Amino acid sequence: MYLAVPLFKLYLINQFEAFFGYYPVREHVVNLEGADTPIWDLMGKDATLFHHAAEPDEESLSSLFIQQSQMWFDSIWNTVAREVPR
Repeated sequence: MYLAVPLFKLYLINQFEAFFGYYPVREHVVNLEGADTPIWDLMGKDATLFHHAAEPDEESLSSLFIQQSQMWFDSIWNTVAREVPR
């Protein structure tokens, strides 16, 4: 099984709006089995979100961003996403 950590936030709303932001990476030291261990931590709560709204022009930057983001999400959902066993 392959796992990937999220590197960004993406909220798609009704194929009309998108909010997108990168997770900044910070180094932290945590105690693992009694030893201080440096780790790289993705700080999702610190992500700045950028707003995009679809426009009448389907070739505008915001419209294309939303279209491509939806295509990316659908490709992940339909290929690598798996149901979590309960």
